[in-house]
Amino acid sequence: MKKFLRSREALITGLLILLILFTGLFNSNIFKFNSITEIFNASLTLVLISLGEMFVIFTRGIDVSVGATTGLAAVILGTTLNLGWPIEWAISAAIVTGILAGMVNAVGITFLRVPPIIMTLGTLGIYRGLMRIITGGSWIENLPQSIKEPNLWKFAGIPFYVWLTLLVIAITAWITLKYKPARYFYAVGDNEQGAYILGIPVRLTLFAAYTLAGFFAALAAVVFTSQIGFVSMNAADGFELKAIAANVLGGVSLTGGIGTPLGAAIGALFMTAVHSMLIFLGVPGIWDNAFAGVILLTVVYIDYHVRSALELQRRQARIRGDASLKGGES
Repeated sequence: MKKFLRSREALITGLLILLILFTGLFNSNIFKFNSITEIFNASLTLVLISLGEMFVIFTRGIDVSVGATTGLAAVILGTTLNLGWPIEWAISAAIVTGILAGMVNAVGITFLRVPPIIMTLGTLGIYRGLMRIITGGSWIENLPQSIKEPNLWKFAGIPFYVWLTLLVIAITAWITLKYKPARYFYAVGDNEQGAYILGIPVRLTLFAAYTLAGFFAALAAVVFTSQIGFVSMNAADGFELKAIAANVLGGVSLTGGIGTPLGAAIGALFMTAVHSMLIFLGVPGIWDNAFAGVILLTVVYIDYHVRSALELQRRQARIRGDASLKGGES
């Protein structure tokens, strides 16, 4: 039980199951297989954006431009498709756009020494502005069927993009666990000066973190565009704050150096599931943000006090152990 309580991923998963069971008391339709898979499918954009944001938070940074990066990449994807580009080229252009957007943040933060919140607030405005310049302020509609088809593919009744996102989560988790340079993100976030003394390339690590945030935002743009079939001017608007909240829910510490890809993904799924459950309960959409905020604060509050209580027990046990050891020596 103590191990369960110490794991934010396990705690959030348990709360998610409880929320589903509670919702099922009033609307049993949530227990249907299609309902569960649809909740997963609806969370994919936020999951991917949250994974990118996670690398930045690992380094004790923040990126509030990831939503705008997703929107810009989606605009590039939609525009190139309507220009007649092959889908492979259009997707590649969107991915390159996300990477370049992330690199712009990285250059400003690592080389020009602009504080992350200021740099990414600035690029948020720039990227949203570029979306309107490219499109003339109009939505991108009438996209070819080729971009919409993958969203219709299913394996074992589960949408293709759910499988793809699960694969991305698994690969990201494996890399952060087994690939030594990936551990640099944790080291820099835990103690940047100490990491530098140990010979870790701090600037390169920070550069990689913001570039990865752009890459994952672009992946989210591809999924987002495929799912809805058009690109609006408010595409992924507000997702940057949701991604930060999802990471916090999943146990990724804003002080850096702590967290897992699984935690970030579960946090994003949890936030999306809350929205879906309110729909099943018939709660008006205007309450979505209020409920999400209350749940976020409640989870963090409970988690903090549970961890504090467990830490107190551990210290007391250590004190008792030291006391008995001294008593035996005497």
